[in-house]
Amino acid sequence: MNLRWLFLCLALAVTAWLSLGGESGTSDAVSEAVVRPAQVRGASLRPSAAQRMQAESGLLRLQVRPEPAPLGDAQSLADLADKEPPIFHYQSWDPPPVKVVAKVEPPKAPAWPYVYLGQQFGQGEWWVYLTLGEETRAVKKGLILDQNYRIEKIEPPTMSVTYLPLSELQTVTIGAMK
Repeated sequence: MNLRWLFLCLALAVTAWLSLGGESGTSDAVSEAVVRPAQVRGASLRPSAAQRMQAESGLLRLQVRPEPAPLGDAQSLADLADKEPPIFHYQSWDPPPVKVVAKVEPPKAPAWPYVYLGQQFGQGEWWVYLTLGEETRAVKKGLILDQNYRIEKIEPPTMSVTYLPLSELQTVTIGAMK
């Protein structure tokens, strides 16, 4: 146990020495790249005046930077989106908005409003008796009810009716032949 404490205290002392200024060789200065012309064998170590001018002009060209576009400009943001995305782009941790896709269904005919009372075969065609509230009607093929429904055909056990505003064919069960 004493050996373990000795190693722990030694590690603590080394850590404290390094964090409080142990190494004096580090500095807070920022290093930048310097453009130097290529050295030719046999050439003097001191650059000529032309080489110095070329090196200085190269450094000046490196220092010129285009002015960044303002962040709020919509056109610049659209141009930026068309190009390759930057390395450090804005990222939001909010979940993406839910896309609501509204399914537009075509209009449908309303439910058949009449109640079937009975049927009769007379004068060579079928007659069907219907009621709507307290009103009773006798209909045959080709008749129009309330300017909304046209009786297309009556063939027991079904009757075909067209809802005129939408031209939608509906089939109504009227029972078997009697």
